[in-house]
Amino acid sequence: MIVTPDSYVPSLRWRQGEYQALASLSDVAKSRVIPFIVIPEIEFDFEEWCDKKTMQEHLEPFPRRFKDKWGMRPAWIDIHPKVQSQKMDDGKLPIAYVFDELSVLGNKAVPVTSLDATAAINAAVAKIVKRDGRGLGLRLRIEHVMKPGCKTALDALILASGVTPDQVDLIVDLGAPNYQPYTDFADALIYALSLLGDLSVFRSYVLMGSAYPETVPLDKPGGELPRHDWLFYKTFVGMLGPSMRVPNYGDYTIVNPEFTPKDMRLIKAGGKVVYTLPASWFIRKGGAFRDSPTQMHDHCKTIVSSGNFRGASFSDGDSYIDQCAKHLKGPSTLSYWKRVAINHHITHVLDDLAMTALAA
Repeated sequence: MIVTPDSYVPSLRWRQGEYQALASLSDVAKSRVIPFIVIPEIEFDFEEWCDKKTMQEHLEPFPRRFKDKWGMRPAWIDIHPKVQSQKMDDGKLPIAYVFDELSVLGNKAVPVTSLDATAAINAAVAKIVKRDGRGLGLRLRIEHVMKPGCKTALDALILASGVTPDQVDLIVDLGAPNYQPYTDFADALIYALSLLGDLSVFRSYVLMGSAYPETVPLDKPGGELPRHDWLFYKTFVGMLGPSMRVPNYGDYTIVNPEFTPKDMRLIKAGGKVVYTLPASWFIRKGGAFRDSPTQMHDHCKTIVSSGNFRGASFSDGDSYIDQCAKHLKGPSTLSYWKRVAINHHITHVLDDLAMTALAA
């Protein structure tokens, strides 16, 4: 896995809005993006009160779809904790099934494990790593990093996986913490990470987190929410000593890490457009989408005329917002608006990183 200083790591669950946002990036954007893909939990059928699919049915489309949407580009692939220990019809673990199938189709993906994983999962990942020879993604959650003994557990897992640190991509996952005050949190995190030893020995090193809320705390017609994760990252990097390694930036785009599908019979999801700005998300929201899908035209008009719009050519998402504002595109679906928002967000973050590098 080659991760350059200007590479960006969006963490995406493999749902339609997410993978379509990824696939519709420009080729230039794709060349700087290394997605951290999480195969999500199985959706629940609230009417029948059971999972909508078996694990086999859930995972079967993934290898071909991954190849179709992302091709031979690099990615990390993880399995959601709620389903990572379930079994396929032939008894395989999901991570083994996915990489067995991908090895036939061809890919450059790297499997991920963590200190939370069971011995069986770690054994399956070690087998993939040995066969494919592309190294290991190792996800450390914030609760791991802050515990005494993290380095001992980390070293043991690397040894058991049959790799050396220069074959390991270390992904420090903050989840969605309270980032403020930034300097205090950065102080504590820098100290905890220093206990892991020399981070330059790892093949790559990513700091990933989110500030996007589970529920948007804004009344109609919306407003702005700070991108604390991005603002914190800049503070964190600025506080690193001259000999300390700078991590690559990663985030959960505009999806909270704890997001879970809800019973849509009981929820009237509001129509909204999320538009990423340099330090915040500009969110335009209205009433229930199902009651008035045409509200999306007005939301888009507001964004286009706000003075913050990057122009129709900035990204595929911006193009759709521009055309919807002009009534040249319809209001589509909520899933499509997630695609629009994530596609714009990823393109914007790439611009953020380029601008930050220029300013350094």
